[in-house]
Amino acid sequence: QQLIVERVVAAGFMSISELGADLGVSEMTIRRDLDLLTGRGTVIRAHGGAISVAGKKIERVDLIEPGLDERIRRNHAAKVAIGQLAAGMISANQTIAVDIGSTTLCLAQALMDTDVRIFTNSLKIALLLSTGEPRVYLPGGEIRGSEPSVIGSIAQKQLQSFRFDWAFIGAASMDNDGIYDYSLEDTEIKQALVARSHKKVALVDSSKFNSMSVVRICDLQALDLLITDKPPTGQFGAELKAARVEILVAEADPP
Repeated sequence: QQLIVERVVAAGFMSISELGADLGVSEMTIRRDLDLLTGRGTVIRAHGGAISVAGKKIERVDLIEPGLDERIRRNHAAKVAIGQLAAGMISANQTIAVDIGSTTLCLAQALMDTDVRIFTNSLKIALLLSTGEPRVYLPGGEIRGSEPSVIGSIAQKQLQSFRFDWAFIGAASMDNDGIYDYSLEDTEIKQALVARSHKKVALVDSSKFNSMSVVRICDLQALDLLITDKPPTGQFGAELKAARVEILVAEADPP
């Protein structure tokens, strides 16, 4: 149990299968130990694994993904402003990776009349952009989720064959250690996009600051730019500065 805690604290999140393979015990044993550790308040059980908040000033742990329609309604004006500011940074003929999510959907809406190549694993974004000017590409693979999205090893392998000028990544939450998402499968695609992009941009509204979710996408040092609606403050702001993440603040139009 002590080894479980050490590994979960070090990683932020570990899946049951990872812990079992790492420690050489069955997944059933890991589940029992996680139940005990959760009861003691040492870790937080999450879908398929565990999260540690040891040593963190976390305002919220967000484990359950709301539906896309609900996420679109949350802080909608801020997300529209973030998407429009991000779109203004893109030049014609560039190759763009656009992640799934409600804020990246706002970016896609702002790119409807832009002559760019867009790679996305979001069927909703792909269908939207297919009626506009961009050339749109989807990887192959398994389709899942309410958005829905393309996931799996086939999609990852195909995306690793390309090089993108920009990757625009959405997230469920963000803290001193990086950006997080709800789904391990979607996170694997996000990580592939980050790895193959020249500029990595997180599109995250300020309601998601100082919180964490199930799976870490990447640390702050992996990002070049954060586009948000309010300047990060306190220790979180200091960590972003130390990681040399440029911050752009998009001002939402008044209601």
